[in-house]
Amino acid sequence: MMDYIKRRFSLGDLQNESTDTIMTRPTLLHSHMNIPSRQSILESKLIPHKDVSRHSIGNILYPNPLSNIAKDVVNQPTGIELTSSQSILKEKSKLLFVIDDEQIDCKYFQGRKIFADYDIHVEQAQFKEINLSAYSHGGIVININVYRNGKHIVGSFCPDFVLVRQYVTDINIDWINIILGMQYGAVPSINSMRALYNFRDKPWIFAELLKIQHRLGAEQFPLISQVYYPNHRKMFISPQFPSVIKIGQAHQGSGKIKIENSRDYHDLRSIISMSKCYSTIEPYINGQCDIYIQKIGNIYKAFRYRLWIDEVSQLFGGLDICAIEVIKSTNGKEYIIEINDCTMPLLNDTQEDCRSIAELIMHKMQIYCRPDQQLSILTRISSFDELPKLPQNNKLKINQNGNIRRISHTTDNQDTLANLKRKMVRIFRDV
Repeated sequence: MMDYIKRRFSLGDLQNESTDTIMTRPTLLHSHMNIPSRQSILESKLIPHKDVSRHSIGNILYPNPLSNIAKDVVNQPTGIELTSSQSILKEKSKLLFVIDDEQIDCKYFQGRKIFADYDIHVEQAQFKEINLSAYSHGGIVININVYRNGKHIVGSFCPDFVLVRQYVTDINIDWINIILGMQYGAVPSINSMRALYNFRDKPWIFAELLKIQHRLGAEQFPLISQVYYPNHRKMFISPQFPSVIKIGQAHQGSGKIKIENSRDYHDLRSIISMSKCYSTIEPYINGQCDIYIQKIGNIYKAFRYRLWIDEVSQLFGGLDICAIEVIKSTNGKEYIIEINDCTMPLLNDTQEDCRSIAELIMHKMQIYCRPDQQLSILTRISSFDELPKLPQNNKLKINQNGNIRRISHTTDNQDTLANLKRKMVRIFRDV
């Protein structure tokens, strides 16, 4: 009897039985709850079993991100639809992850391919539905917990590209930790994670606009005058009236108040002392109209102000999507109020703008998501610019006398070294 037990443990049959039980548990959940499977499931490439548990770097063992995906799928409570990046394994597909608080239309990517035969799979969630883990050696794993079409869906995946259309910071909301994780995992995105991090606070952005104004001049870059206060204690000097006070980091008119007199100002100062937020004060401008300048990739709107939008698009390493809000006063003068990043609202013809964003995403994915190689360092490449071409040796050029002159971009020493390398490669190949 003891010999039989020893054989059982030595053969590892008990471990295999335990593994089979765990791996079939999600199937039992689906059959018991009768939850229909999603038509659009997250994907990733299949990994051999020996690499699932851990990565080894030197003498240190690190957890494999995809093994955590499997654990997350297994350890979900009942009554929840379970998905993972291994549910559907397509060899030729790339995953685009969209962060937005409004449901997007995926029709702009349907039937579209990159790298000739790679499909684009789209997943979407809001910041509040996202969690992640980032690894210094293996990218990130995104976990989503969403309610969609009356169903509670839990999923895990590794994105190839990210589009951020939701505000990172808003009233009493700060999702900067998610941005930090994606930057940590070196995920390519629109806009870049560096740019999204720098758009966290409007005074920080305004400071960059001041640098542009100092370089171009107030006439070429008419920025509105502004005063910044880190807290209420320095706000004892009343501004000119009427003025506009903006409290903290808010969007779409929130946290913005017009004050008409000194009494309103001191009342608002007491409220700022309770909020513990910074504030800015601007003169109120009686506007004739508002001007919205927009740039998506190389698609401009409001060409007259191209200098302004080109300067703004260079901030923080480059902004693929950005916009400028301008007010034109009754006396004809124009003032730049603020700028927006990839979270900007789309005005008027949203179909055209969505199509432009989709084309920009596909262009960027062609650069950053190549199937044949991994980019170790993500470099900023301007929108819709072609990839730099390698210099071609031995070009033929016709000089002024009509003679053909041969140009070589390499020296004799470099040619000798290249020939030596090729010979060494042939020798080792033959061996």
